Amino acid sequence: MTVDEPTVRERLKTFGFSDKEADTYIALLGQGEAKASELAQHAGVSKRYVYNVLGSFEDRGLVEVNDHETPTTIRAVDPAVVIRRLSDQLSSLETQLESIHNPDPGEDRRYEVIKSKSTVKKRIASLVRQAENEVNVSVPASLLPDLAPELEAAVDRRVLTLVLANGHGDEAVSESTLKGLGSVVRYWADGGPMLVCVDRRHGLFSPPEFVMGRGSDHQAISFTEDRLSPALVGSFLGNYWPLAEEIHLHEPDELPATYDRFRHAIFAATRYLKRGYTLVAEIELRPADSNEAFETRFGTITDVTQGLVKPTTNSIPIENAFLIDDGTEQLSVGGPGAIVEPYEARRVTLDVVESSGQSVPELIARSDALNR
Repeated sequence: MTVDEPTVRERLKTFGFSDKEADTYIALLGQGEAKASELAQHAGVSKRYVYNVLGSFEDRGLVEVNDHETPTTIRAVDPAVVIRRLSDQLSSLETQLESIHNPDPGEDRRYEVIKSKSTVKKRIASLVRQAENEVNVSVPASLLPDLAPELEAAVDRRVLTLVLANGHGDEAVSESTLKGLGSVVRYWADGGPMLVCVDRRHGLFSPPEFVMGRGSDHQAISFTEDRLSPALVGSFLGNYWPLAEEIHLHEPDELPATYDRFRHAIFAATRYLKRGYTLVAEIELRPADSNEAFETRFGTITDVTQGLVKPTTNSIPIENAFLIDDGTEQLSVGGPGAIVEPYEARRVTLDVVESSGQSVPELIARSDALNR
């Protein structure tokens, strides 16, 4: 077998060999056993260097030094023995490193391949039942009757439920069958994705054909993953949601109401502002992309940028923001991880102003009274 010495040299360097050490070791392997002077000649190094490096080679188990003979000879240990020792050391190191490694303290990340259509339907229903804050659903319209009880219950629990029903070229569904199934329900006659995301952590996705009974051999993936879910929701809201027809809007929550999910606050505020109400907000915020402590600010909502309900007012599909007047300045506030707005919000409390003639100090006093 032809040996590619440059490749061997590079691989030895990944294990801590210097260029000269690699050349010396390769030369010794080629000779099997040699005197220091012979090894120096074949490796292109000095005899002094050979003697200097022998101790390191011996410590690594690479060579045996016969210094009881004159002249001293060096013999290469069988590479199979060397590799076996190295593998044992690496296995031991792996165990020790794994015991130290804690990649995501407290984070639960799981993935499951689902091969059964009936299991997929049951899993989607289970995910929606467990939702506490937000549900994003994009499924074939034909699947929605099976999910109707869970979706309606989620809306009743004040879960922000965004439902995209996909026609996939089938006969158009009756709008009456879609009403009440979400905070916002949209219909797209073409084929959208098969996707469910719940509370920015849990979800499921698959090719739509998998649940449509068309003989597909595809599979579904169920997951718990705090980084994957937001990315899928961003794709859902950015690429598919804007294309669909708005079929149903649920009544917003009665105010005052507090929201731990920013999009839910955006939805409620948009619905009230479109009806001509004046809203005030108490927001826990901090400068975006910072580790500063959150502070509470209070003011009147003067504008909302959003893409949840039509007509949309955002320029970027996933952009949702409040413009707040606190009496001294206008604050542009986005949700967690805001990249467009200078501030990000953690929690929002909304209330309706009964008299638009109230000053900001009067509104603050009213808010304090409501919170006592």
